[in-house]
Amino acid sequence: MRSLTTRPLMLVLAVVAIVGAIALVEFRFNTAGQADTQAQVTSPTTGETIKEPDTTQPAKTKDEPKPAPDKTAPENPEPRQTQNAAEPESDADRIAKKEEEFKRAAEITGPTGYINTDGISLEALRGEKVVLVEFWTYTCYNCQNAQPYISGYHEEYADDGLQVIGIHSPEFGFEKDYNNVAAAVQEASIQYPVVLDNNYATWNAYNNLYWPAWYLIDSDGFIRYKHFGEGAYGETEKKIQELLNERDRLRG
Repeated sequence: MRSLTTRPLMLVLAVVAIVGAIALVEFRFNTAGQADTQAQVTSPTTGETIKEPDTTQPAKTKDEPKPAPDKTAPENPEPRQTQNAAEPESDADRIAKKEEEFKRAAEITGPTGYINTDGISLEALRGEKVVLVEFWTYTCYNCQNAQPYISGYHEEYADDGLQVIGIHSPEFGFEKDYNNVAAAVQEASIQYPVVLDNNYATWNAYNNLYWPAWYLIDSDGFIRYKHFGEGAYGETEKKIQELLNERDRLRG
């Protein structure tokens, strides 16, 4: 009969050996992990061993340098002008527009005498004066009623650039006499120039048909307003002011 005592002893020794082997493996593994805490992987393309980054420690960020301020740039730069900014209108463009809208005033034509002046022309006044041309005759009742207002415009605005010119176109033969007209001018205290138009040359140049009649001409020489008969004195004065303001703007 074989002895039964040897088998338990051998079993115990085998268990001890296995436990010892396991402990030895764990000891070596822990030692290797302390020496190198980073896992290693093999690149699928080159076959090289690559260490993976240690994710147990927070990654350090590198402070990026701040750009230095541009000392050459102004602190409050002025706004840039756009290319669509309106350009000032040239003299030629202004005149061309007026040619389309208004009629240019006819020159004083064929005068037969002057009172309160040695001679006067619209061309010489162009660019300098706003002109009020008045057609009248001294025996006309309506002309006599309007006369104080015309003289009032002269007194009020002559220093501001208004030039009043009376065109005396006679209705009757005796009104052609220079002395008669001069006496009427003095009696009415007319201070502005009067041109005798005995042959109706200027009257016809304006295609005029009435006494009294006045034509307001701007500093560029265009008729901007006209009125026939008495009345509209306030309206006429406002137009005078408007054209004087325009003249001042154009002269700068």
